[in-house]
Parts: sequence; structure tokens; C-alpha cells
Amino acid sequence: MKLAAFERRVGFEFALTFDTGERVTVDLEPLIGNYISTEELSTGEIDPDWGCLQFHEGNVDIEPITLYRYAMGSTATTGASASAVAQPARQPDRHLPSRR
Repeated sequence: MKLAAFERRVGFEFALTFDTGERVTVDLEPLIGNYISTEELSTGEIDPDWGCLQFHEGNVDIEPITLYRYAMGSTATTGASASAVAQPARQPDRHLPSRR
């Protein structure tokens, strides 16, 4: 899954087209609003290798699967919240020594 095309609308609102042909318009502020200002949104582009939406030459990006899940979830009636989608996977608090 990759992002095929996008168009910035107003503020953090983007029209997204995925390589599956699915299209959706979504507000990305909950995902990237803490990392990029509205003035910096003009740096948006699609990474040609990964198909992710990136800003500042890749310094801020949204992995395509995360973007898809967020975009499709935000339009569904049971949609996932941005905090549920955009959080990193839970990491163990500590490493346990291996048993021999």
C-alpha cells in the first residue's frame, strides 16, 4: 500500500489517493500538527520509494499504512482516533536476561 497522490485543501485538510484507487479527504492535524505548522505544509511530497507523505525532505513523514488506517478510520462511524493510530507500538519496559 502506497500513497499515489495528494492535494492540500485548507489548513491540514488533504485529499488523498492510495494506490488501491481509494480516495478520501481527511484532516491530518491530529497526526502531524505537533510536528509541522500550516506554513510548512507546502513542503509536502510523496516519497517515491516508500509511498509515504513526507514534509521537510522526509524529516516528518507518515508511513502509508498508518496514513491509510487513519484516513479510512476517520471517515468510518466506528473510526479509530488519531491517538490510537499514530502511537508507536508498545515497547517492553525492560529487557529480561535470557535463561540458559
